[in-house]
Amino acid sequence: MTSNQITVLVQNRQDVFLAPSKLVEVLHLSPSQLVKTLPLSDVQRLIESALNLFVLTSATGLPEVADIVRYANQKHRLRGLFIKEDIDPKWLPQMFDRANLRVMHNTFVYANSELPQRVINAWGMSAQDQLIADATVVGDRLFVLSCAMEKFEIPFYSLPALRQIPLENWRKFIVADDGSYLYWEAEDIHIDLDFLRCATDTDLEQKFKSLKLIDNQILGDTIARIRKLHKLRQADILGLSDRQVSRIEQGEGTPKLNSLKLFAKAHKMEINDYLKALLEANHG
Repeated sequence: MTSNQITVLVQNRQDVFLAPSKLVEVLHLSPSQLVKTLPLSDVQRLIESALNLFVLTSATGLPEVADIVRYANQKHRLRGLFIKEDIDPKWLPQMFDRANLRVMHNTFVYANSELPQRVINAWGMSAQDQLIADATVVGDRLFVLSCAMEKFEIPFYSLPALRQIPLENWRKFIVADDGSYLYWEAEDIHIDLDFLRCATDTDLEQKFKSLKLIDNQILGDTIARIRKLHKLRQADILGLSDRQVSRIEQGEGTPKLNSLKLFAKAHKMEINDYLKALLEANHG
């Protein structure tokens, strides 16, 4: 089983929009039927074997999935609980209480299939750290959530690109179908997660800008050299396939900031320290 294997448990058959594939297993059987059909130990083994489990339910259907959600979360298998709005959203806390569940950080509330499909597809591509799940505007701030549940909060007046957007157009953006960017059509402004990460860390922004000035082939050679110094294989860069690592090290395009974060993690380094090491090795 690969690390990006996905299991989707759907409580309401009417909400099924994902087709099974090589990487995505969709279980249409309701959890209540599942528990009645299989011994508890088999249900637990099913959850434990699901490396990345997503549960889709309606708000009123939460009690049906409560036991499985609770157990999957305890076993760190639950990547996302998607709750379809079938009641007034202000009653959601009462629905969680009714199911004897607490609101978890990996809970998504959705009105149509776009959000869960975007998140599940991102995990299937091992790109959950690179793609946007959802975004909204509250007051004078832009809130963005990645498919890996990383949260960003950016004041509109804090960045030149966002300052170009008039107040009346703040909410007039779209999330790309695949989650690769937010787009304000009237101002023709695109922003992605790399932009947001740099916007919240000026030191990181400066280092990343400096790296982008280096020839891709030279930067790729430096990345490969540091990896080998740390006695790491290409397969040790978790979150990237061997092919993706090879392309970066061969200089086929400028690496994304999130890809470099995965290299840093494999090297047991903070991203700022890893970028500093790349810059020093390149200029050394």
